Amino acid sequence: MRASNPAYFLGRPAAAAILALGLAVSSQASFGADTTAAATAPTPTTGFTLSTFAGPLAGSSQPDSIAVVGATVWVGYGNTGNPDGTGGAKSQIVEYSNTGTVLRVLTVAGHNDGLRYDGVNKKLWALQNEDANANLVLIDPTTAATELFTFGKPLHGGGYDDIVFKDGYTYLSASNPTLDKNGNNIGPAIVRAVLRQNHTVDVYPVMSGTPEAVNFTFGTPTRLNLTDPDSMILTPWGDLLLDDQGDGQLVLLRASNSNEPPIQVIPLQGGMQIDDTAFVTANRGYLLIADRNSNTIYKLSSNVWQVGTAFSASTGVAASGSTPAVPAYVGQIDLHSGVVLPAVTNLTSPHGLAFVAQ
Repeated sequence: MRASNPAYFLGRPAAAAILALGLAVSSQASFGADTTAAATAPTPTTGFTLSTFAGPLAGSSQPDSIAVVGATVWVGYGNTGNPDGTGGAKSQIVEYSNTGTVLRVLTVAGHNDGLRYDGVNKKLWALQNEDANANLVLIDPTTAATELFTFGKPLHGGGYDDIVFKDGYTYLSASNPTLDKNGNNIGPAIVRAVLRQNHTVDVYPVMSGTPEAVNFTFGTPTRLNLTDPDSMILTPWGDLLLDDQGDGQLVLLRASNSNEPPIQVIPLQGGMQIDDTAFVTANRGYLLIADRNSNTIYKLSSNVWQVGTAFSASTGVAASGSTPAVPAYVGQIDLHSGVVLPAVTNLTSPHGLAFVAQ
């Protein structure tokens, strides 16, 4: 266990909860095809309370990415649109007050699956079409003015899914890559984006789809094949954390001044698949959860949060010969072992997460 990073520590009685659920963690379900619908209402584990931040929104469906901008919360609704933007897909980017009241609703062309606030330039980035034909809309959160940017031919053949801002640079996860005849991702998994005055986006490779890495838990070297780059977030210690969703693993692209290997992989126990990960940034606050297929945004609260801990949205666990299925849930993730310990269970399809400090 690495004491330099507080997020490696597991707290609360979550370990008891995972045992009670029979979580042998042998997930066989694919993300996007939800496990069996929850038979009961979402249930927080001991130490947490759950409430509804915002219920179904008329005219919008499938809430996903969440971005916190000052005292307001922005949520992207995908509206069952095609992830390549075809068929006239349109999404709503909705601004809520910190009590869940709708303040503004903006419509963008395409299927939104990435929403992140650039605190330096004071713009909200909305990224559409994670499978192909990606576009980017910049939103001024004060005036609601928008700017549309387009991408050239992608280096990896797919779209873009998530955004991270670090040290004046912007990074995108290169999702839905075109694989070669051997099933290898020969394109980049992470790119750097540069906006041009003609409203286009240039991208430059940062991490390949087949990088050399070191297993975080055991320290053994390995060659990765990242076939499903998805969500991405900046860790509290300044690294990029990429979710290689379909392959059931997380990848750490270390900061240049880190003493760790430049790329490390964290296999998730049993090949479990997750979506967004969020880090706790304050002792007081709450975690917002976009439960996509219930069209509900939940608010997970705790009396005291442990700063630096990470929470991830999990598909749940498919039934096996000896254990019943566990519905989708959100849990605290141990970045050393790759175990996700439930904090709230019986969700339908959790995707977007964001921690709101108070």
